[in-house]
Amino acid sequence: MILQENSAARNRGITLASIKGIIGNVVLVIFKMIVGLASNSIAIILDAVNNLTDVLSSVLTIVGTKLAAKGADKEHPFGHGRIEYMTTMAIAFIILGAGIGSLKESIEKILHPEVSTFDIPSLAIIAVAIVVKVVMGRYIKAQGEKYKSDALVASGIDALFDAVITFATLVSAALVFFFDFDIQGYVGAAISVLILKAAYDILKEMYNHLLGVRADDNLVREIKETIAQHPNVGGVYDLVLNSYGPGETIGSVHITVPDTMTMADIHPLTKGIAVHIYKKFGIAMTVGVYAENQPSVEVLEIRQALDQVVSLYTNVVQVHAFYVQEEKKVIYYDIIFDFDEEDPHGTLEKIKAEMQKRCPEYTQFAIVDTDFSN
Repeated sequence: MILQENSAARNRGITLASIKGIIGNVVLVIFKMIVGLASNSIAIILDAVNNLTDVLSSVLTIVGTKLAAKGADKEHPFGHGRIEYMTTMAIAFIILGAGIGSLKESIEKILHPEVSTFDIPSLAIIAVAIVVKVVMGRYIKAQGEKYKSDALVASGIDALFDAVITFATLVSAALVFFFDFDIQGYVGAAISVLILKAAYDILKEMYNHLLGVRADDNLVREIKETIAQHPNVGGVYDLVLNSYGPGETIGSVHITVPDTMTMADIHPLTKGIAVHIYKKFGIAMTVGVYAENQPSVEVLEIRQALDQVVSLYTNVVQVHAFYVQEEKKVIYYDIIFDFDEEDPHGTLEKIKAEMQKRCPEYTQFAIVDTDFSN
């Protein structure tokens, strides 16, 4: 119930911030178009067009937030949270289209310049627009960070970016007014390039979200430290976090526990960890276990031999899940290689071959693991 209330509050907050952004940008578009058309200024007209794309961005943010809030169903058991990433990509494509169109118009202005005229009221309107954009950008970005909305953060950054663009437009307009020196076509081209760069950055970030990226190091460290606080946890490994939209993360992790613990002991431990992680981070975590040997001379000798063999291979990141069944003569371990290792499975076979020489009476059960998080 609490999570549902938080989600509803988040959706309301994002929608309200987006509506405020729409109102502000519509006002700016109207005034800039009036000034741009009256003065025949391509730079100001393109600036107005850029603000118009911000209106569309805010509309998409609202729509995406509403759709992403839809609960899980049979076909989409992980929910619809990633729709926010998709709508943010749509915003980026709108910005991209605006940038291409702006660049085309700017080049036309450079090749076929037209006379522009400005007056003091026009320059004053542009200056006020800069202040409005800075205030809007800071507010929207802060709301995006508060509600963990990539689309809203992108809109806020874009608004702050627009303030810089509008400042450049003001400078070019002032040059025409005071010195009759017209560089608006070039300023428009520069603005277009910056718009295209902003679109590329947003697309790249959303592409990474959809494809899946390494979890934030600080979050990983905090989660591992939280898990390690629980009794009988000897180590924390294999932490995997999958994001299905803002605030919708599912994960898995392995812990090592003494092999003397029974299932009756392990069950409440893993359940307690899962509940703790969910309450603290809002992450649905599956907790698996690795058994840890009680110290013995033979186990310590085998581990020392493995460490010596592994030390010969520079691309090994970690060895974990180490366990020895002395009675059955089986050695278990997982090896993580860094992503520079070209043939991890081939290297693992070499390690196993070396271990076979050192522990010929033992069978090995070893696998290559993936470096999902630090």
